Amino acid sequence: MASSASLSPAVSPTALPLSIGLLSYASALARGNALLADPDVYLHIAVGRLIISQKFVPHTDVFSYSMQDSHWVVHEWLSEIIFAFVYDHLGWAGLFIVVGIAFALAMALLARALLKYLAPLYAVIATLTAWGLCFPSLVARPHVLTLPIVVAWVSILVQARATNKAPPALAALLMLLWANLHGSFVIGLVLAALFAGEALFNVADRHAARTVIIGWGIFGLLALAATFVTPNGAAGVLLPVQMTRMNFTLSQISEWQSPNFQRPQPLEIWLMLLLFGTLLLGITIPIERIVMLLVLLHLALLHQRHTMLLGVVTPLLFAPSLGRQLAHQPEKLVESYFKGVFTAVSSVGARLSGVAAALILACAVTLAQRGNPRGAARFTPAAALAAVRLHQITGPVFNDFNFGGFLIFSAVPVFIDGRVDVYGDDFLRRYLRPEELPGLLSQYHISWTILGTAHPDVALLDHLPGWRRFYADSTAIVHIRETTTSP
Repeated sequence: MASSASLSPAVSPTALPLSIGLLSYASALARGNALLADPDVYLHIAVGRLIISQKFVPHTDVFSYSMQDSHWVVHEWLSEIIFAFVYDHLGWAGLFIVVGIAFALAMALLARALLKYLAPLYAVIATLTAWGLCFPSLVARPHVLTLPIVVAWVSILVQARATNKAPPALAALLMLLWANLHGSFVIGLVLAALFAGEALFNVADRHAARTVIIGWGIFGLLALAATFVTPNGAAGVLLPVQMTRMNFTLSQISEWQSPNFQRPQPLEIWLMLLLFGTLLLGITIPIERIVMLLVLLHLALLHQRHTMLLGVVTPLLFAPSLGRQLAHQPEKLVESYFKGVFTAVSSVGARLSGVAAALILACAVTLAQRGNPRGAARFTPAAALAAVRLHQITGPVFNDFNFGGFLIFSAVPVFIDGRVDVYGDDFLRRYLRPEELPGLLSQYHISWTILGTAHPDVALLDHLPGWRRFYADSTAIVHIRETTTSP
């Protein structure tokens, strides 16, 4: 196994990851308002504000009138508190900074972990592949806050296997944090089980098998127990599993759909690079790690939201084997050249990293203030809502799915929003069928609607008896009942 000892003495295993982290942070800021291009950004801030003001995590819905008092598992409560606190004190600039720091920390930790097994050139290449899969999905959502935890968790599992030991019991505490930030902790448990299976598969005798079972078993039980230490208890552990059974809903939400390879996909480029590298260099990977890769690849092909996990986990899975095999590759001119670059980066980074971090952090505020100050325009029907309030139009609203977060953020009870686990398959199926619209308008006593300009129900409402178009702009269209009066 190649180790950091094989690095050029001039290459610092600290300065290089730090430099990568700073560059990753700068790239996150460069995304600009794309970091806010998700309708649930508003929702997460609103939920965090509710928890902070009430000082407890709710268990029933308080944001919609259609599902009022229904069971609600607030499984991302800790992330939402962070988002709300940061937004209320620093505005959108604060969210830019938090997302940038989380992404930078994940990339820096990944680079540092890879340097234990790989020479700097290969560690940087592997980190860049992870960056490439993560960057397109980089938005102000809870999953980004878990990226450093994912890297740390898998690094511990890989290191345990490399040393033929069970992970330290204290490492299970990472699962406590992960389970309170985001529902993807279930994949962390699955990976731990796969690594435990790998350890058991490679034992030499019964005594070694007993050691593996005890060591990994204790770690696994502690990690599993940690996932129950949330305000939701068992409900929080079961929710990710229950959501995988919502087949109709998952087929309709873009982040839960499969990648569309009719358009350019980072995953396609990543797969081609993976195949090219392994075939060109003749790399072989243990069967157990191939199985893990296939599990992650299946998840990424099933739901595009999992490409981030594939990106950051795969380099760690392959690093020990790559390190041993690439150590025997003849040193090429390009590697010699890049060693000089790494030496320069480490030398400068060690001296200027603190100054660079301060400058980049300061620039975050300026960059974050550019563009729309209320988040992504297509999810922000601010002018339409202002017109509704100006004319004192009240009563239940039938809203666009993508407007639910902004309406909740604006203290308007919604018909539907991004918390699909609260509404369920049957409700969403009715919402998405245009033929169901008249029945829904009557059943829920709808007074007004606010829909995106491309929403299929807009044309129907334009011709539906008893309804008239009240307001329209490039973002939203509002209809009201003919009986609704304005002053």
